[in-house]
Amino acid sequence: MVKKLRHIGIIVEDFDRAVKKFGGFGLTCTEVIEKKEDGMKIAFSPIGDTLIEFVNFSPDKGWDPMHKIVRTQKGAINHLCFEVDNLETAIKDFEKQGAKLVEGCPRPGAHGRVAFFYPETTENVLIELCQV
Repeated sequence: MVKKLRHIGIIVEDFDRAVKKFGGFGLTCTEVIEKKEDGMKIAFSPIGDTLIEFVNFSPDKGWDPMHKIVRTQKGAINHLCFEVDNLETAIKDFEKQGAKLVEGCPRPGAHGRVAFFYPETTENVLIELCQV
């Protein structure tokens, strides 16, 4: 069961510039995570109970199935992340509605465990589920 919208993910080309610019808009960065093994830098800026997630990918890291889907999703907003109580149950519920889980998921995320679904099976919206 979906509990709430956890974050909205946005892929950025210039990580430091994006964090600074959105900080100037009042979205103060409260956390930065570097996942060197995945070639990622992630910043979180809270707004109410929801986070804006800024993600920057190193161009020289490999593209496993999950990263391929996440990196190539078009549009200004990359994905919607919904926090769930039980990731395995939520995955089954989404799959019953025709959503297809990306290979390699679930897996550890920036916060807790995450799972992504192929956008073509979720009305062309990249959906992430997160259990923290």
